[in-house]
Amino acid sequence: MEDLLEEDFSVPASLRAGSVVEGKVVSITHGEVVVDVGGKSEGIVSGDDLSDESGTCKNLKVGDKVLVTVAQTEDSRGSLVLSFKKAEKERRWAKLQQNFSQGIPFEVGVMEYNKGGILVDVEGLRGFVPISHLNKTHFAQFNKATTAEGPSSANRNLKEVLGETLKVKIIELDKEQNRIVLSEKELESAKIEKEIRERLKKIKVGDVLEGAVIAILPFGLLVDCGGIDGLIHISEVSWEKVQNLSGLYRVGDKVKVKVLTIDEKEGKLGLSVKALMDNPWDKLAGRYQEGAIVKGKVTKIMPFGAFVELEPGLEGLVHVSETVGPLNPGDAVKAMVITIDPQNQKLALSMRKIEESKIYK
Repeated sequence: MEDLLEEDFSVPASLRAGSVVEGKVVSITHGEVVVDVGGKSEGIVSGDDLSDESGTCKNLKVGDKVLVTVAQTEDSRGSLVLSFKKAEKERRWAKLQQNFSQGIPFEVGVMEYNKGGILVDVEGLRGFVPISHLNKTHFAQFNKATTAEGPSSANRNLKEVLGETLKVKIIELDKEQNRIVLSEKELESAKIEKEIRERLKKIKVGDVLEGAVIAILPFGLLVDCGGIDGLIHISEVSWEKVQNLSGLYRVGDKVKVKVLTIDEKEGKLGLSVKALMDNPWDKLAGRYQEGAIVKGKVTKIMPFGAFVELEPGLEGLVHVSETVGPLNPGDAVKAMVITIDPQNQKLALSMRKIEESKIYK
């Protein structure tokens, strides 16, 4: 009797109401499922608690492991009352954790555009796909839609552009922060990476390729050249100075480019449009001679002098020692050619020498 009195009959903390535990199915009848949750008595799932969105009980077999929530510590029969329905959220997170750890791909429903990404439905939870983690096709389509109509119009066309669902894998999972970050691009990365390596072996510096603009960036154009990404730096777009790329190109535009560099490690190309254009410096000697008076427009003021554009893509420098009076961008000026160096793309000009020639006449 003393031994019985000393025995602790209290409910373990892990089996108190609201706890989520893993158990093993002991028996299945039409109206209830008996689950061994490791306590001194088995728990019973019945009635509404048998149903959940994922239909847990439909394909259950004796011996299966399941997640359940303790609804009551004891019913009229002295049994634990368990629930599949109330454990639904935990079950979803457990499934997501399995998908994450094993790299299992799955489909999610497209919901809405968010700054920098797309919100999606993940097993009834909210997930996030960064724009940079869309596959190449969707990335280009999304950029085209938002560039043409702006982010405010993105939600209206989102499903039309991306479809109702995306196939993704989890790249970041944090239950405490309720954070699910997914990637469509990484599903294709291993296969695509191998294909890119093979294609890169066939490309040489100097080759001329055709591509399509997939993104317009502040510093250049991102171009898809048959599955290989290439960057046209803003300085390689034209011999003229370019300030606004959006005024010249749209996402989807076809471009012909010359290969300047090949980065085999990153699988990317350095490209140029202007390398396929006539270089204004090549014909410089035939059009300008030392001592000639030329007209131009000031484009930039620097501590050491002013740059003057003589024609599109061709600028000369008026050194600070060769200027006369203050200069401002946009000023129309006359200058004398004092040095021509086409090989190094240098053209030295002087305004001072024109003034001196007037004085000594």
